[in-house]
Amino acid sequence: MTLWPCLPAQCGSGEEPPLRGRPLPAGRTEVGSVLTSPRRLLALPGSQATLYVELIQVSLHNLEAGSPALLWVRPLLLEQGSQVLNLQSTSDLLWPADGFVPAYAEEVLPLLEQARDPLPHEARQRLQAFLQQLYQG
Repeated sequence: MTLWPCLPAQCGSGEEPPLRGRPLPAGRTEVGSVLTSPRRLLALPGSQATLYVELIQVSLHNLEAGSPALLWVRPLLLEQGSQVLNLQSTSDLLWPADGFVPAYAEEVLPLLEQARDPLPHEARQRLQAFLQQLYQG
């Protein structure tokens, strides 16, 4: 089964994702003559690691059926203890919104500076292992 991202009209991308913790900052930025919305940073804490992602879109189309909202996210970093991996070479994810918390530039920027760039297959394996641990736990 292939999961395709929903179009904004179908997903309600203007809605705030149902997240725990601190409120997300709102706002838009003007770049030249184009008005853009900055992408929000989120964290998905696990028992031994934290995944930092960029929010692409919120899918709310299955909420009536009792299903949780899904987030289309782009992995950025995986922090495991003192080790930080750059995951920007991995694929985007559709993942339930439960468990995500807002992350802020003050938290993420220092991690970007210390992140190491693993080989693409290592990055995918580490991300997959983290997600399997979350799914099973």
